[in-house]
Amino acid sequence: MRSRCAFTLIELLVVLAIISLLIAIVAPTVGAARRNAERTGCAANLREVGLALRSYLDNNDDKLPWASWMPSYSPFPIGGGNPWSPGSPSPIGTPIYIADVLKKDTAGQNQVFKCPGDKADNDRPEPNRGKSYFQTEKSSYEFRWRMGGQTMKEYAEDMEHRFGKVPLNSIWVFRDFDNFHGPGGKPGARRYLYIDGHVTDFELH
Repeated sequence: MRSRCAFTLIELLVVLAIISLLIAIVAPTVGAARRNAERTGCAANLREVGLALRSYLDNNDDKLPWASWMPSYSPFPIGGGNPWSPGSPSPIGTPIYIADVLKKDTAGQNQVFKCPGDKADNDRPEPNRGKSYFQTEKSSYEFRWRMGGQTMKEYAEDMEHRFGKVPLNSIWVFRDFDNFHGPGGKPGARRYLYIDGHVTDFELH
């Protein structure tokens, strides 16, 4: 008689246990690699945004652009008023998207404004629930709207007047709208583009 080869139930359970253990070991490594790749892609995009901003400045007497802080909600600060401040008059005018302002300087490559870690978020309030920042603001990156209409030197002087001497390379211009890359307050959670064009973590600056 020919013998039949087959796994016993015990052998199958052992194999499944080994596979489960390997998955448990590998999964965190894969997740960490994905997050690192997203952070690297984010930094590359921010550097491209920095080059576009430099091009804009070269063609506009070094004056930083005006843009709305979160255009999907309001044109603020265009037209005055702050919709998030009780008693403040409502802003007037049309929201200005920073991606539109720099469109010519990015040669229309609006994908440079999209952080790989900017995913649809159900925790965002209406009307943006379930949407990414790139979907609603045309950019995953928040522009420091207080800089609008000033040169970098003027803004640095204003910062120095209010807070004391501030190194130029410690002033950020763009940053992730949210903690796309990890828990808030932890290094790497949010990427920053600084005035001198370098990208790093605010917590490590």
